[in-house]
Amino acid sequence: MRTAPGGFCHEWRRGMHPIHPMVVHFPIALLLASVFFDVVALRWRGQEFRATSLSLLALGVLAAVVALLTGHLAEEAVEHSGTIPKQAIETHEELTFAVFWVFAGLLGVRLLSYWGWMRERALLVLFLGVGGSVLLLVASYYGGDLVYRYGAGVLPR
Repeated sequence: MRTAPGGFCHEWRRGMHPIHPMVVHFPIALLLASVFFDVVALRWRGQEFRATSLSLLALGVLAAVVALLTGHLAEEAVEHSGTIPKQAIETHEELTFAVFWVFAGLLGVRLLSYWGWMRERALLVLFLGVGGSVLLLVASYYGGDLVYRYGAGVLPR
């Protein structure tokens, strides 16, 4: 990708915010790692694994908020370009909102359990985590599709 003086991409000056591709990897990694530690906690029953999972989940949900906000900025610029089918953008957007709400709900369940307001429900946590992870991977695929198939945020050569 070509850069403008000062190191910013040409897209930045044209309205595309290149920060979205930089931040999306954080919620993906944090949320998937959280689910991994939930699975490990089921096998070895360690509180350390549950605590690690909860911390990663909270950080992942916060990172997802940042990814959603920067994605909205990127969406505005890409939609104005007119080169990418609106349906492709909407599919990715709807999936990412679903991912966010699944993991935000999981965080709510985990916090209620952590604070002692409800009994821990390991199978519910596992179901939401694995389901959210599958949804996350599908949403990530469609995000990559926007870049690699339609050229979202990529300068023409």
